[in-house]
Amino acid sequence: MKGIDLYLEVDNLMKESSIQVMGEHEHEIAELLQDLGLPKIISRTISCLSSMEEMTSRELEAAADVRQPEVSAAMRVLRANDWVSVREEKKKIGKGRPVKIYRLNTPLLEIVKALEEVNATSNIDSMNDIKRLRELA
Repeated sequence: MKGIDLYLEVDNLMKESSIQVMGEHEHEIAELLQDLGLPKIISRTISCLSSMEEMTSRELEAAADVRQPEVSAAMRVLRANDWVSVREEKKKIGKGRPVKIYRLNTPLLEIVKALEEVNATSNIDSMNDIKRLRELA
């Protein structure tokens, strides 16, 4: 991923933060995952996480160009498939909810294999439907 430095104003103090953004490689992965039937937000999330060891919810928002509720929705789906793990870390400064940090449990190649199996079954079903329609025509 291509890193860029952003300056965020916090309580009139300037704080430097390095935020990762999706590069060409991650965009291509996300597009191909979408072509295999995954929703755009889930595809972008998997793509980002596959390029990093772990990412916070905010980092995913910035890198994948999605909103926080979309990150949460994507994580529910990814956790249901056991493709991602989450841990919480207390904020270093101030109060509030802990920061959620995500990482892929399953390597990208295994996710692709799972999608391949689903698509292969779907293609067989589609071909059987086409065959039956020909018989009925």
